[in-house]
Amino acid sequence: MYDLEKNIHAWSDCLRSQGHFKETDIIELESHLHDEIEDLIHAGLSAEEAFLISVKRFGDTHSVSREYSKVNTENLWKQLMLEPEPTGFSSENKRTIGLVILFSFLAGTFFKIPELFGYSFNDPQYQLFYFKNLSFFILPLIALFFLYKNKANLKMTAVILGIFAGAALLINAYPSYPPNSTELLTALHLPLFLWLVTGVAYLGIQWRSSQGRMNFIRFTGEAIIYGTLIFCGLIVLAMFTQAMFFAIQIDASWFIQNYLIVYGAAAVAMITVYLVETKKSVVENFAPILAKIFSPLFLFIMLAFLLVLVVSGKSPFMERDYLIAFDFMLVLVLGLVLYTISARNPYAKNKLFDYLNLALIVVAMIIDAVALSAILLRLSAFGITPNKLAALGENLILLINLAGLAWLYGRFFAKKIDFTQIENWQTSYLYAYAIWLAIVAFIFPIVFGFN
Repeated sequence: MYDLEKNIHAWSDCLRSQGHFKETDIIELESHLHDEIEDLIHAGLSAEEAFLISVKRFGDTHSVSREYSKVNTENLWKQLMLEPEPTGFSSENKRTIGLVILFSFLAGTFFKIPELFGYSFNDPQYQLFYFKNLSFFILPLIALFFLYKNKANLKMTAVILGIFAGAALLINAYPSYPPNSTELLTALHLPLFLWLVTGVAYLGIQWRSSQGRMNFIRFTGEAIIYGTLIFCGLIVLAMFTQAMFFAIQIDASWFIQNYLIVYGAAAVAMITVYLVETKKSVVENFAPILAKIFSPLFLFIMLAFLLVLVVSGKSPFMERDYLIAFDFMLVLVLGLVLYTISARNPYAKNKLFDYLNLALIVVAMIIDAVALSAILLRLSAFGITPNKLAALGENLILLINLAGLAWLYGRFFAKKIDFTQIENWQTSYLYAYAIWLAIVAFIFPIVFGFN
C-alpha cells in the first residue's frame, strides 16, 4: 500500500537537507503540496499519481520559495485588512462569500422557526429546549460550508448530515423529567461532539491523518479567538444602535434582541469560519504569539492557587458548583496546551516554552487529581448521580490525556522521541473525547431514566 504521508515527509526532508529554506517555509510548502494532492485525488487520481504530479508541478523549489516569500510579503497587510486582490474576487470567491451570507441568514431563520410553534426563547420553560438544540441551528451549515469547500463526495456528505439529523431526532424524542439533569448534560456535551463531527467535514479526506487533526485543533483555537473579537464588535454595534434610537425616543431593544443579535450571532459564526479558513496563512502567525503570552500567565495563576490551597487548608472541591467550574477551567488549560502544541514547529529544538508547557501540564494534573478525589468522595457519600458520573468520566479522561502528554514530553526532552509523536498522541486521543461526549449526550438519558 502506498504511504502518502511518508513520501510527503521524505520530500520535506529533502528540502531541509538543501539548507536553503526556513522551517516555516518548508511547512507552508508542505501544506500547499497537501492541497494540490487533495485536489488531484478528488479528480480521480490515485495517491501515488497525485503525489508525483504535484511534486512535478512544484518544479524548482528555489523558485517556489522565492515566489512564496514575495507573495507573502506583498499581500500580508492586504490579507490582514481583508482587502481583495487588485484583479477583484474570483468567481469561486464570490460563490463562497455568497454561501456565507446565505448560511448566515438560514441559521438565524432556523433559530426563529420554533417561535412559530409557540416556543418563545424569552419563555423560561423553553430556554432549555433552545440550549439543547443550539448546535443544530448553525453547525450543520458550517459542516455544509466545509463539505462544499473540500468538494466532498456524496458518501461523506450523507454520513455527516445523517449524524446531525439522527442526533436532532434522537435528543428531541427523549422525554425529560425533573430535575432534568440528563437533558442539561446533553445540552452541554452535544455541541462539543457535533463540533468534532464538523471537524471531519473541515478535514475532508485528511480526517484520518494526525497532521490533519492537528490542523483542526489549530483551526478551533483561531476560530475561538476570531469569533470572540467579532462577537465583541457585534455587542458594540447593538449598544450603538440602542443609543442612537434612544436619542430620538425610540426603544430599539425589541429589534436588537429578536433580530440583530440572532442574525448577527449567526453571521459571526459563519464569518469566523470563513476568515480563519481563507486567511489561515496569516492567522497562523498569531498562534505562537498568543501561546507565549498566555501559557506563563495561566501557569502563574495555577501555581498561586495550589500554594494558597495548601497554606489555607481550604478546598473548594466539596461544593458541586466549584467542581463543575474547575472542570471547565481544566478544559480551558488543556485547550491552551493543545493550542501551544499546534502552534509549535515540530522540528525545532527544545525551548523555554516547551518546559513551561510541561509545567502547565503537571500543575493541571495535580489540580485534576485533587478534584477527582473530591468527586470520588462525593460519590461514596451521596451516591451516583448523572452529574457526578459525568464529572468523574471527564476528569479521568482529562487526567489520562495530561498524563500521556507529560510522559511524552519527558521522553522528548530525553531525545527518545520526536515531537511529532506528541502530536500523534493528542490527535489520536480526540477519539476518546468523541466517544465520551456521545455517551453522555445519548446514553446517559437512557441509563438514568431521562431524569
